[in-house]
Amino acid sequence: MSETNPAASGAGQPIGGELSEDDLALLGAAPLRRSDPAAIGPYRVLARLGGGGMGRLYLGRDADIEGTYGAASLVAVKVIRSEYAEDERFRRRFEREVEAVRRVHGAYTAELLDSGYDRDELLWMATAFVPGLSLADAVVRCGSLPAPVVWRLGHQIAQALTAIAAVGIVHRDLKPSNVLLGPDGARLIDFGVAHTADASSLTMTGQHLGTPAFMSPEQAEGRDVGTASDVFSLGSVLAVAVTGSGPFGEGTTGDVVHRIIYAPPSAQVLADAARRDVDLAALVGRCLDKDPRQRPTPQDVVETTGGHAGDPGWPATIADTIAARAGWTGTAQAVEPMEQLTILRRTRPEEPADRPARRRRWPLAVAAAVAVAVAGAAVALAASGGGASGQRAASGPTGTHPAAAATTSARTPAMTRTPTPRPTKGATAVVTVTVPGVPGNGTTGGHAPAPPPDLPPDPPPAAPTTTAAPTTKPAPPPATTPAWKRCTYYSGTALTRFGQKNSRVKEVQCILRARGYNIGPAGVDGDFGADTLTEVKKFQSAHHLTVDGEVGTQTWSELRS
Repeated sequence: MSETNPAASGAGQPIGGELSEDDLALLGAAPLRRSDPAAIGPYRVLARLGGGGMGRLYLGRDADIEGTYGAASLVAVKVIRSEYAEDERFRRRFEREVEAVRRVHGAYTAELLDSGYDRDELLWMATAFVPGLSLADAVVRCGSLPAPVVWRLGHQIAQALTAIAAVGIVHRDLKPSNVLLGPDGARLIDFGVAHTADASSLTMTGQHLGTPAFMSPEQAEGRDVGTASDVFSLGSVLAVAVTGSGPFGEGTTGDVVHRIIYAPPSAQVLADAARRDVDLAALVGRCLDKDPRQRPTPQDVVETTGGHAGDPGWPATIADTIAARAGWTGTAQAVEPMEQLTILRRTRPEEPADRPARRRRWPLAVAAAVAVAVAGAAVALAASGGGASGQRAASGPTGTHPAAAATTSARTPAMTRTPTPRPTKGATAVVTVTVPGVPGNGTTGGHAPAPPPDLPPDPPPAAPTTTAAPTTKPAPPPATTPAWKRCTYYSGTALTRFGQKNSRVKEVQCILRARGYNIGPAGVDGDFGADTLTEVKKFQSAHHLTVDGEVGTQTWSELRS
């Protein structure tokens, strides 16, 4: 299905694309809307996957894919909300957090593939797409999961928490919708982002991001949190999985948060869990201890669940959905020329319909000509009275538009000129701007027309006087854009290393060559070979970075600085 022209639909209307309605339903996705980006970094955007407090999640694929591809080629791209992305301090924290996430290689976490801050001011990170469904959706379908499945689930989530804790990450938003059930087990997603938001200047003091029903008491109170906070959230998640209900009930956010801080877990929920498995209920209770020091560590949970976790498989209804999504295939569609224009128009969100129209700008060529002319324009002060002076000021002797004359007069910098007598009261100051080749009144020439017959001719110019040369030094010429700033093969910060062949490598090679490094006789060929590796290490050494030959977030930042 080809993409429809956004101009033919409203900003809130779905836009057709590469995926059919059946594809979207099978993958658990929603159609794009007019305000959605068509591309994010190196990825073609295919559909919406969801949204949250931090931003929106999109389904995408590598833009270079051709022909048939499967679910394994899909990616999940999270775009951070613009109010966060525009904050420079947030972006710096985000980059540091992404660098930490990149070091996570647990079996039950979603792999980070790429990240970046695009020229369209989109701050994003991409992970491997998990062809399954969330624990939240699974509970909606099944009500609760069998105890053996929950033991397995707890074992895998605890391993994921151990992996992220090993690199210093606290999840801070562990909840059923951030646990995905896939073909080969559970996957913990969306870690490493909430901390960046918590530390942002945009988050009020004492306010922390997270889902209230799954917060720990210390997080709900705005205190510092550690891995023990994630263990508390794990206890709430396991309670929902085995009983279908949260351990602190329902109600307003304030009611739930109050119970999390001050009340014990629901006796009814713990009793329901015990009826299914006494040992599992006991583990949930230990995880939900109010005192972080009394909770088990993630590794403790791994060991406890390891004695109960077999491989029971997902319930049939869940397993069927996972198998169908994992077996999905699609066909990459080339973008038609006219549709390419449509996509480019959609790369930035549509402005609200009720926003006032922007003032029309002058063509760049005319603006440039005026700017050049103003630099050498003759500034004359003509003094006269009555209506004639007002008429002349409005029309201008060269036909200059009054708004342009006023703007030019206000913005022209001080310059050395022949002094003239101060005009008398009521005089009108007129800036005369003559642009060669640009007529002032619609004629084909660039000379000023004669004054109208009802106005006296201009008085003869005063004798020239000699002015002293300026004593200040002329301003230095404006700095030119560094050559490496013109490298546009890639705009993200994904880990780029020896042996890879892609556009990321081309960007590295382009920047290095522009900075004077010798990348070898092949030049910018996109092949990360020995020559490129040597020059990357030289660059890292010169900029006091870790000399490992791998281009990660820190090296990318230095390359582009």
